[in-house]
Parts: sequence; C-alpha cells; structure tokens
Amino acid sequence: MKKFSVNSTAFASALLLGAASLSATAFGAEPQPVVHISGIDHAGINVPDINAAVAFFSKTFGGKLESDITPGTIPDAWKTAFNWRSSSDLKRFVMVRLPDGTGIELFQYSGAEINHAQPHEDDAAATHIALRTQGIQASYEALKKAGLKTLNEPVTNADGTQWFYFLTPWGSQIELVAKTGKTA
Repeated sequence: MKKFSVNSTAFASALLLGAASLSATAFGAEPQPVVHISGIDHAGINVPDINAAVAFFSKTFGGKLESDITPGTIPDAWKTAFNWRSSSDLKRFVMVRLPDGTGIELFQYSGAEINHAQPHEDDAAATHIALRTQGIQASYEALKKAGLKTLNEPVTNADGTQWFYFLTPWGSQIELVAKTGKTA
C-alpha cells in the first residue's frame, strides 16, 4: 500500500486559493435572482402529536390555529415526489399563526417505517427555526420557569445579536433571537 504525505502548507494554500476563487464568484458579482421573494411565510415541522404541538405554540407564543386539514389518502405519486415512505400517511396538518404573522405548519404522519427518533442537529436535513423576541433574558427565564429545556444561556454576538436555543416538548430545537441594535 502506497502512503501519501501532504505538505500542510501546500494543502492550506490550496484551500485558501479554492476559497478565494469561490468567494470571488459567489460574493463578488450581484447575481440576478431566478425568483424574487418578499419574505418567509412559514416553517414546517413534523410532530408526533399535533394537538400537543398546537397547544405548545398557542400557550408558549400566543399562536392561533389558522387552518386544520385532514387530507385523506395520499397518492403514491405524491409519496414518491415528496420522498415519503410508501407506508406513510399524512394524518393531519395545521397552520398556527404567531402574533407577528409568522406561520408554523405542523404535520403529523403515521406509518410503520417512520423514524420517530430526533435526528442529530448535525445530520443532513436536520434543522431549527429561529423566532425573534424583544427581551432575550426575560424569554430565557420564562421558558425555564415553564419547564422547557434550554440548551445554552443567552449569548451576545459582537454585532449585538442575542440568542439561545431550547427544546420543544417533542425534541425539536427552537432558537430565540433578539436584535439590540448594537454594531460591531
């Protein structure tokens, strides 16, 4: 078996040159967007118990149920197109609208092949949502008092952005963010 050694200086230089050429292309020119957007309408979350999730978003953030749909049988073509398991059924989905207009769409699936274990946050396709709050410390204390698990104490970035993460009762991560207006 042949062994190769890598000159760390040459390797670092190659990485920097590659990053420089990427950033020149990616960040240098003003690209023309394919689609013009005006903002984020909602985030979707799969939950094990839709009633409990609606209650959580209502109690914790003042969300209001906007729509509640029980779709019936999902065609196999949709299961293929949306990368669902063939044994899965979409039992119900709802839209909860938060007071600031942000939508949280909740989905509850059933099926023998569904994995109910939470992915690790560093797994592909794992995600979190970030919601803005006016008072980061007061929000942190309120969530702890409500018995929710916080993952870190509030952090303040150099630009004044403050944030922390907590877990929903079913294990999804949510980040709360406050903007202080401070500049770096």
